[in-house]
Amino acid sequence: MKAVTPLLISFSFLIVISSCTTSRIPTTFSNPTPTPEPLTRSLFNFEGRSISEDDIARILTSEIQLPDTVRLAILNYSSTSVNRYYSSYWSNEEFLKLQQSFIDIFKNKLEANGKVKRVILMPKLMIGNNPNIFTLRESAVRLQADLFLVFSINSDIYYRYKAFKKDEAKAYATAEALLMDVRTGIIPYSEIVTHEKQVTKDNTLDLTNQDTQKRAENGAIQLTLEDLSTRLNRFLSSGL
Repeated sequence: MKAVTPLLISFSFLIVISSCTTSRIPTTFSNPTPTPEPLTRSLFNFEGRSISEDDIARILTSEIQLPDTVRLAILNYSSTSVNRYYSSYWSNEEFLKLQQSFIDIFKNKLEANGKVKRVILMPKLMIGNNPNIFTLRESAVRLQADLFLVFSINSDIYYRYKAFKKDEAKAYATAEALLMDVRTGIIPYSEIVTHEKQVTKDNTLDLTNQDTQKRAENGAIQLTLEDLSTRLNRFLSSGL
């Protein structure tokens, strides 16, 4: 019994020592995410057509800051295929009104957006015969635009003749668009939208089969531009 006593005393001493020892939990400090530095000028080199590694890193980590209200320039870059329905389309009143209606779809919706202070229509006379992303930006600068919207439309038609039913025409239209921040040359938004439109020949509206095709194709283009302008408007309202 006496031989056990020293062992018990030693064990008790170890328990007391361990209970008095404070366990230390390593503390880690997470570095706060740095606030991205706003980009205020273009880092794209027109002459060299290349971007340095440092500028690439800066572009990818920077933010774009815009005024509370912006001036937005619009350019229809496409040569729409619907001109095949019009003879002398460059001077055809119906064709010219149709082209203006496509622009008005964008213009009317954007002017209703509280962030857009002014919508500026860019004449094709300003861009020349072989424009590129750099010359387009310079044209927008001349108009003192904060943002520059370029869009194009491509469309085609499918016509089905029926023996015992009215003929039908089905068309599709695809619109591509990009939105450029004029100060920096950055493109914060791009979109591709496609819609279809099918119509049945209406003897009160269509004198020929071509009129049916034209009605289907114009309808597909209008649907596509309505959708595209709605998406763009939503993007502008949400902020960059």
